[in-house]
Amino acid sequence: MIVLQIKFKTLPTLIIVLFLLFTLRNHLPLATRFQLANNSWVTPNIYQKGDKVEIIVNKVESDLTQLPYAYYDLPFTCPPSNFKKPLHLSLNEIIRGDRKWQSDYELKFGEDMPCSILCARKTDKEGMKTAIDLIKKGYVAQWLIDEELPAATTFISTKDHKKYYGSGFPLGYYDEDTETVYLHNHLMFVIRFHAIDDNNFTIVGFEVYPRSVSDYSCPGARRDYENYELVVPEADDELQYLPFTYSVYWREEFDVEWKDRFKFFFNNGELSDEITAKFHWISLANSIGIVILASFIVAFIFIKVSIKDRSTQDRDTFEVNLLADNTAALPTIAGNWLNPKKTRGLRVLIVIVSMGVQCLFTIVGALAISCSLNKLHDVRNSVLSMTFVFFILGAAMASYVGSYLLIQSSMRGNSMSLNDTQIRSIISFSILCGCLLPGLVLTSTLILNSIVWAHDSTNALPFGTIVLIVFMYFLVCIPLSYIGGQLAVKSLENKRMKVSGNTNDRTYAEKVGGSLTRFRSKKKSLITDSFNILLILISGIFPFIIIYVELQFVYKSVWLEKTTFYYYYGFLLANILLLCIVICEISIIVCYILMTITSKKEADEVDWRWKVYQAGSSPAWYMELYSLYYIFWILNIRGFSSILLSVCYSTIFNIICGFGMGSLGYLSSYFFIRYISRSRTKTH
Repeated sequence: MIVLQIKFKTLPTLIIVLFLLFTLRNHLPLATRFQLANNSWVTPNIYQKGDKVEIIVNKVESDLTQLPYAYYDLPFTCPPSNFKKPLHLSLNEIIRGDRKWQSDYELKFGEDMPCSILCARKTDKEGMKTAIDLIKKGYVAQWLIDEELPAATTFISTKDHKKYYGSGFPLGYYDEDTETVYLHNHLMFVIRFHAIDDNNFTIVGFEVYPRSVSDYSCPGARRDYENYELVVPEADDELQYLPFTYSVYWREEFDVEWKDRFKFFFNNGELSDEITAKFHWISLANSIGIVILASFIVAFIFIKVSIKDRSTQDRDTFEVNLLADNTAALPTIAGNWLNPKKTRGLRVLIVIVSMGVQCLFTIVGALAISCSLNKLHDVRNSVLSMTFVFFILGAAMASYVGSYLLIQSSMRGNSMSLNDTQIRSIISFSILCGCLLPGLVLTSTLILNSIVWAHDSTNALPFGTIVLIVFMYFLVCIPLSYIGGQLAVKSLENKRMKVSGNTNDRTYAEKVGGSLTRFRSKKKSLITDSFNILLILISGIFPFIIIYVELQFVYKSVWLEKTTFYYYYGFLLANILLLCIVICEISIIVCYILMTITSKKEADEVDWRWKVYQAGSSPAWYMELYSLYYIFWILNIRGFSSILLSVCYSTIFNIICGFGMGSLGYLSSYFFIRYISRSRTKTH
């Protein structure tokens, strides 16, 4: 009745609201109407002729290093005037190294400014050296207009001859033939706008054309001007005055609407949009093919060990077939594996698996939500924000899974009953499962932060941000971990789940134990170290093939070409889901192989838990090798600190991915073994 009452109360209200919106839509503010018309979740800024437009100065970064710097901290740029202030930054902007400031560039919407003087920057010898060094390293300035639209360098694609953007503009250029460095001290802004009506407009493009000019003149489209060469003065106290000028031109864009203004950043110029999309679709089709192949193998395994095929055999037939088909003994081995006499490092493995669950929850959840928020224009910020949120919330999921596995592994008997001491122990363990991964990530971040801090880079986290993260760690992660552990205890107590591999299963094992032992005693154990290594290496090949293509695009956007945007999050999510499915299937196949080559006497000696975990996490080894190859052979990173940071960041990322994939392998194999054990117990 309550549900019906709510429906009947809310439905008329919803109809009335929609009717009012429809009838009053012409009386709504223009921004609201424009937002509704474009079906966008982000409200655009509406400008009129003569409105003030602000340029936001941010940071400088290079593809050759991992050390960005604040633009206004550079000793050779025009500093902000006293009434200009830094902008408030979100946590993900701080982590990315952003340092946003109001600028002294004066722009009025629709009014061209052919030439304006910004400042004459007084620069000493050290400032000139810094400018030369940054320009040689290819640093580009990252600015913004209209709050979030990046300044862009314009290129023309060699494939389809279309315009595309690279985020930012270079500080200068280095002539390697003459070993001369030139400073870009004049900026020509071409701002593209789209007309909503005769009086209202939106900004859809921010093109920057930098020039190197020897004086305060503005060259415009001319080419007959001298460049400004940077020369380090001989005397330490000698000062130089660097001239900085700018010009502004407004141009209407008829074919690009506000909701499509980021599209020029998505084409990197090497491949057309159609070819790039086709390339991703082909990769996705190959991944689906691998999943289908692995699914057929897993289906065959389940059919082979199904109850229906075994229930038609009497005892004599069973013992005869046992010598030819070892799958008949799988329930015996499964029972021994679920309740082994020895549990070597089981708690450690459960903690690692729980951390992997948190990693999976973070990656899949963040990508899924970000793909559903495709109406947000700043996609990179949304992905980072969702990743941080899901990483924190994943503490509850990790603690729940860790507590669940611990309780299941410690159960003895047909039912479960926990006393207060056991519950306190489980809750303490759940807090460890939920807080360990955030603690490790926080510790490694602080260690790497000290390296970045030593170089005065903006990637160094401020002290206030560090305090906030530590505060959130204790205030959020620990309570969420506690809640996850409590939920695991309550759910298992309510269900009073029966023990897998119970006494009936072991009684059944005794019936066939003699035949199995006689059969296996004639053969040597196949589970050797070399076999394990080979099995793990083979297990990681196909999952790595699935993620390889998207990994290339992500690496290129993050490391090789920081000025390009990666936006194929839908393909990335689809490939990650297929990757998860393949890892589960391959882990089940590996588990089945281990069971078929294991005898009853060896069952308690085979450490199947770690083996299937290693098989599941094996793609991470290929990812790490590819990361090292990418850093040392494809990237042109200079400086020991930048190389060290790149290696550390990639290693941490691959370890986290290994945790996630390994947990999938373990959990899928665990439930596969429980399925075999329960099926045989019910039959006999």
